[in-house]
Amino acid sequence: MPKAFSTREKEAIRAQMREKGRKLFEKHGLKKTSVDELTEAVGISKGAFYLFFESKEELFLEILEQIEKEIQTSILEYTIKPKADARKNVSDMLKSFLLTWGAYPLLKNFSKSDFDYLVRKVPAERVAQHASNDEDFTNEFIKKIKREGITVKASPRIISNLIKSLFFMGLHREDLGENAYKETMDVMIDLVAGYVIGE
Repeated sequence: MPKAFSTREKEAIRAQMREKGRKLFEKHGLKKTSVDELTEAVGISKGAFYLFFESKEELFLEILEQIEKEIQTSILEYTIKPKADARKNVSDMLKSFLLTWGAYPLLKNFSKSDFDYLVRKVPAERVAQHASNDEDFTNEFIKKIKREGITVKASPRIISNLIKSLFFMGLHREDLGENAYKETMDVMIDLVAGYVIGE
């Protein structure tokens, strides 16, 4: 039976699991990283792992959400260019969000099959919670645009779905090829920005 950890130990172990897990998932990918490798990296037993997470997929999702939060914070802190028009500003904000994903090895190597696998392995309520987090971000994104004096013509639901669609396109970057992906994403982001502001 795994030993009991103090609250402080639990916090430290969980943080270490995210840190070491991120490196292992970046190196081996979601499917090829084992619970044994994760526990060995942190120095806990396999039984102790399940005190923190029901599966390696839940750990992966927590790491993914941590990265998303970093990126979302950066977009919400994005400085609008006063001399640029509204469409360009919204487009640049979306680019700073979506094209930044490539700077994170964990996200860059995250494929459509990985996404499908993750959704299958994680409990449905956990997937729903993640979707709810995405909705919260969309609402904050809309508030940011409006605070900058940009009129939003699309509904929050459509904006959320458009952003998700751009994300899903990113899962096919290998199919498109890196250069074609960037060119296509530029066009798609500009079209979405135009729709958001009603142009």
